[in-house]
Amino acid sequence: MKRIMKTTIATVLLSSIIYAGGNKNIVPQNTPIADLPMMVAPTSSNFYLGLGLGVDSVSSALYGPDTTTSGVLRVGYDFMKYLGVEARGSYGVSDGDQLGHIYSMGLYLKPQYPINDTFNIYGLVGYAQTEISFENEVAFNGISNDTTTQSDVSFGIGVEYALTNNWGLFADVVRYIDKETTKPEGKYASTVDAVTFGALFRF
Repeated sequence: MKRIMKTTIATVLLSSIIYAGGNKNIVPQNTPIADLPMMVAPTSSNFYLGLGLGVDSVSSALYGPDTTTSGVLRVGYDFMKYLGVEARGSYGVSDGDQLGHIYSMGLYLKPQYPINDTFNIYGLVGYAQTEISFENEVAFNGISNDTTTQSDVSFGIGVEYALTNNWGLFADVVRYIDKETTKPEGKYASTVDAVTFGALFRF
């Protein structure tokens, strides 16, 4: 008997909580969709813009690595959860002692893997054009002019961290040039790498 009474009381209390205490959340029948409250927060689009500062390492066979800095712009679109496309440009804001990274422009496929709602790991695979400056006595890929512009397959890896629905931070490593040129006097191996840190905004 007591068990039946307890079950009855529990049922009544639960019904009261659902139907009496929750009246403010009940939507009357025939309410127009436009008048319904928004139940899900708006999300950002797949377009994004990033700005960062890169620390560049420029190296040639006849001279060891030299370090410069550059401003970096990222513009991209994630057209699916695991794949996007990105255009990236960098412009040198300082010169090294012998070698300088003037600019790079590249277009990349961006495979990515969202670990959770906060962290996203991504890769970059594409093609970039890069201009390098150097002192006359330092040859870059066997070229002895003041500057040289070269194109090469470019690749990298990075991570994004979401601060809010729109704002985030990123860090990545990109190789713009990985060249080996054969001249009568021998082979010239040259590389240009950049480690970039910056902020990201999703529209």
